[in-house]
This record gives sequence, structure tokens and C-alpha cells, in this order.
Amino acid sequence: MTEGVEGLLEVRECPNGLGVFALRGIRAGSVIMEIDDIVITTTPKSPPWKRWALIVGSNPRGEHVFWDEAAEGSGDYWSNFLDHSEEANVRFEIDTVKRSARLVATRRIEAGEELFLNYKEYHADNWAPG
Repeated sequence: MTEGVEGLLEVRECPNGLGVFALRGIRAGSVIMEIDDIVITTTPKSPPWKRWALIVGSNPRGEHVFWDEAAEGSGDYWSNFLDHSEEANVRFEIDTVKRSARLVATRRIEAGEELFLNYKEYHADNWAPG
């Protein structure tokens, strides 16, 4: 379990393995976290079965461009554990030029609630369960 990403988020067990949970209530529209220096690549380091790299677009050659997983031990490691839902309660605003991302609440999130992204929102080729 990883506690207290700035006292707001916690990585802990969930039905899908590990997930990210709110430690306190978060208002709709709030910027939850900002991440700088994200790794944008055409060759992610995570193996396909992990699916931790998120497709965020394509380059001029038509290759997928991925936001690669955060390294274990980094302050942004928690971002690898955001699970998918078609009824997501957060979304990333990703700037591939500045290599930054802002995690924003799309609705009110209660303390103890798991945070979910809709992976398909970023690219139709992103893997999503079910």
C-alpha cells in the first residue's frame, strides 16, 4: 500500500489488484495532481500484458505515442494504478509537448472512493476490460 500522495490519494488493493483511492472528498473540477516530465514514447517499457502505457496519440509517421508507466519509487508511481471504467470520475489533461499531465475530477469524489479513468477517451486502441 502506498499512502498519502500529498495526503490525498492512496494505492491499495481492489477487485482488479491495486487501485487509487481518495483519502478525502474531492470537488468536481478540482485539479487533483499535476505530473511533470511524463515519458512520451513510441516504445513503452511495460510489457503488453501490464497495459500501463496509455496511448495518447500518434506521431507524424502514424505510430502510436504512449505515456509510459512511471518508475517504481518515483513520486508518480501511483498513476500506474488508475483503473478503467466507462463511468470514469477523473480524467487526465495531457500536454504531450510540455510532457505534463493534470488529473482532474469530473464529478464529486467521496473519501474512500476509487478513482477511474476511461482509457478509451485517450485513444480508441487503448485496452480496456470488458
